[in-house]
Amino acid sequence: MTEAPTYAFGLGARRGVAAQEVVELVRRVAQTHNVDLRDASLCALESKAQESGLHEAARQLNVELVFLPLAALRARKAPAATHSPRVQALFGVGSVAEAAALVGAGANSRLVAPRVTTPVAACALAKRADEDNS
Repeated sequence: MTEAPTYAFGLGARRGVAAQEVVELVRRVAQTHNVDLRDASLCALESKAQESGLHEAARQLNVELVFLPLAALRARKAPAATHSPRVQALFGVGSVAEAAALVGAGANSRLVAPRVTTPVAACALAKRADEDNS
């Protein structure tokens, strides 16, 4: 069994999001925070599992794509750094991207980068707790 990635990119996306939008956003956040994509995964809501743009983005970035249940995101919503009233009303969390990053990075993970948004997607970055020596 391979070790879990150190970083998790949490994604929020509108229906029909293009892979290139996600790829550019993830690369921008990774570059800003000096994260090697080989040590990262992409995490999104399980309701987005049919989004071909997310699957294609993960393929282009060569990273694992993990879909998470909404209940897990709601359980980690407190540490989110940003809050969207619209997202809160729809999903019960202030930021899907931030909650997905925190859940994807595991228990006691910490948010490295609050969500960065485009008109069609959002990306946040969390780091696994046991790699907290940076």
